[in-house]
Amino acid sequence: MQPFRFTLLSAGPHDLPTILRGPETGPCVLFVPPLFEEMNRTRRLLADLGRALAAEGIASVLPDLPGTGDAPGTPGIAVWRDAVAHLIAQTRRPLHVLAVRGGALLTDGSGSRGLYRVAPAASGAGLLREMTRAQAIADQERDGARVAPSAYEGRFARGETVALTGYDIPAPLAADLAALILPEAAVPLRVSEVEGPPVWRQAEPAPAPAFANALAEDIARWLR
Repeated sequence: MQPFRFTLLSAGPHDLPTILRGPETGPCVLFVPPLFEEMNRTRRLLADLGRALAAEGIASVLPDLPGTGDAPGTPGIAVWRDAVAHLIAQTRRPLHVLAVRGGALLTDGSGSRGLYRVAPAASGAGLLREMTRAQAIADQERDGARVAPSAYEGRFARGETVALTGYDIPAPLAADLAALILPEAAVPLRVSEVEGPPVWRQAEPAPAPAFANALAEDIARWLR
């Protein structure tokens, strides 16, 4: 079996760079990654998880959502939700969805056989607050002057695009993010209770093979 396969998957108007792992038949898990900088921080975990699932005989699909990673398009909540829905609808094999952190805000799992959430964010507003706090700390360390997170909120209110943790966030995207709440699952739901390091909060992508293996084992038991 190849360690991974790279392809472009059609998701509405977008062709999304996607990493496939595991067998080409049988059960499959679609990864919906976290949003913004948390996405970068969890890349290593999701790669390790894909390999661990493949060892369990379970395939995985890890796309770059529109406007993120190497994917074309303009980032946006509606665009991301639509892309996830397209990916679910076009999969012609038993499919479950794994959503991590902010990715859990984008789907209720409709069209799949089940939804597995890892540390789901309760709301987009909470994610936005975390991003403004992190940016305030970074700006203070760089400039030596204290910056209140509310300063960024004021810039959004004036319609400005604000750089937060390495991402340019237009005011409309910030407003859409702030309005998001965790949707009620439309399919059988499992919220992970597997303990592991919060790699989405670490400054750099960090290996967590034991965490990935434990998640894969829990997912495999759930699918059976």
